[in-house]
Amino acid sequence: MRVAVTEGPPHLVGGLAEALLERGDEVVLLERVPHAAPPGVERRHWDPLAGLIDGPGLSDVDAAINMFGSPMTGRWSPAVKEELRGSRATGTLSVVSMLDPDGRCQRLLTLSSTRFYADAGAEPRTGDSPRGSGFLAQAIGMWEAAARHSPVPTALLRTPAILARGQGYLARREHGLRGRVGTGRQYVPWIHLTDWVNAVVLLLGDRTEGPLNIVAPADTTEAEFVATWARVQRRRVPLPVPDWVMRARFGADAAQELWWASARAVPQHLLDVGFAYRYPDLESALAQAAGPASAQG
Repeated sequence: MRVAVTEGPPHLVGGLAEALLERGDEVVLLERVPHAAPPGVERRHWDPLAGLIDGPGLSDVDAAINMFGSPMTGRWSPAVKEELRGSRATGTLSVVSMLDPDGRCQRLLTLSSTRFYADAGAEPRTGDSPRGSGFLAQAIGMWEAAARHSPVPTALLRTPAILARGQGYLARREHGLRGRVGTGRQYVPWIHLTDWVNAVVLLLGDRTEGPLNIVAPADTTEAEFVATWARVQRRRVPLPVPDWVMRARFGADAAQELWWASARAVPQHLLDVGFAYRYPDLESALAQAAGPASAQG
């Protein structure tokens, strides 16, 4: 299979590219400027704002994976909010516009987020569950709406916190957020990077369409996450992070939607197809992604 992968979070792009190359696929990386990539990856310049891809575009690939968009983390100024709303929708439409219903590329996977559900409490959420309220949920709804214009079978990858050594979610928490945030009762959907990559590769050959939760099967609250992380690293459980610190660092809206909201996302499709998780429970996932503090220098 020949797969086009857009630029996106480096650990996701790199993990996917390596997994696809390892199984014998060809990878075409769509990027605005050159990034680090595994050997054997073909590079192709992409201008998502203009909707242009150099050369044959997507006419010579069998599938496309779109992960382009501005990071959701950090403080949300009006300019950042506008970028969040527009960048992913524009990037998605750029890819969608290059697809032909009768062309070679007959599969699109596009990155979404479990924050679509906003603050859903302890109520289980599947891909069929309704969108929550708030800025981020509305923005994610816009991203997904752009993907629904696709003329080929398309899956929306509702992705949670991805656990990877020294990258992404764990890297952000290492810098001042090791302790519990919020009440600790909120559900934190997560998945290990290896399982996320394997699930996405599986879905390339799956004709399932629409929103899918690409999450681990184990329900985990914020308090359980922090306690397990401390145990795996052989450290004491850190003191909770005061709410005022979160508001000062992120602003009230971002603190609420990024850190205090609860989403109990269920990977229904992956369970239905018998997906074999490498790290189905939080302790094994953190043991690999975080490991004992002494082992990390």
